[in-house]
Amino acid sequence: MSAQLAARYYRRLPAAVLAERTVPALIASLHDRYTTYLTPAEFRAARRAYVGGYGGIGVLVLPASGGLLVRRTVDGPARIAGIKPGDTILAVDGASTAALPFHEALGRILGRPGSRVSLRVRRDGRTLEFALVRRHFRLRPVHARLAGHVGVIRLSAFSQGAARQTTAAVRQLTRRGATALVLDLRGDPGGLLGEAVGVASLFLRGGESVVSLAGAHWPLKIVYARRGGPTVIPLDVLVDGGSASASEVVAGALKDHGRATIVGEPTFGKSLVQEIDRLPSGAALKLTVARYLTPAGVDISRGGVQPDVRSRHALAAAIRLLSAGRRS
Repeated sequence: MSAQLAARYYRRLPAAVLAERTVPALIASLHDRYTTYLTPAEFRAARRAYVGGYGGIGVLVLPASGGLLVRRTVDGPARIAGIKPGDTILAVDGASTAALPFHEALGRILGRPGSRVSLRVRRDGRTLEFALVRRHFRLRPVHARLAGHVGVIRLSAFSQGAARQTTAAVRQLTRRGATALVLDLRGDPGGLLGEAVGVASLFLRGGESVVSLAGAHWPLKIVYARRGGPTVIPLDVLVDGGSASASEVVAGALKDHGRATIVGEPTFGKSLVQEIDRLPSGAALKLTVARYLTPAGVDISRGGVQPDVRSRHALAAAIRLLSAGRRS
């Protein structure tokens, strides 16, 4: 791991750091909360966020006292077996979920489609046992709807296929009569940089800069919008403190080029780029490899992307202003 860090980390590292003898000590010495060691289960949970699909049982869970609280089920093995919202998953394959970090416990529920997983569940004071077979689920990060003549596109993550789905949503909404668009990135934690470039390219001219990247082992690289666009329809982008990483790349590029009005609250402020390297053990290293700036040279780690129109009710504000024919 020391060799990987020395060759790829975005900052030059002193010998004292690279000489650390254990993985936890090595990572702690970086003082970088984004560079982490992922167990095999944590890697499965992280990978689900960007590959566009995963093997699982069809539950949305939250951390809770005693285990994992089932918030919602979808059509799949868990619902068919009788697992219900409000149940608490106490153990996965015999391992107590209360004793594990959340993403470790979540990752143990995930696995290869067709493989088996056993759950111990608490419901109304009773303990139930379930044996399930995982199946493949597709993530759909893009949701679109019309609000009058304003098309609203909600993007929950920049996972694989997000740019393609956003392109389809823009076409569908304009065919249905949308005369303006809202791109809702509130709460979107980011994802794949290539998908962010694809989304930004829908609204920028080919050759306009989207983001610049640099690191100790990564010469300055300017990433440009792809050819094929743009759509010139009026556009507002919604952001808040949960909009991070790839969301900030898109919002920053559209703001700097004057292509969209940014509505909402300041974004998270994550200006670092990570890559995930799988290790032979099945674990992985999530490694910071570069820092990025917006097209105007703004380092968004200093306060995030600032909205042009501040509002805690961003969607209502954007729809009102666009419906009135104003660029908000």
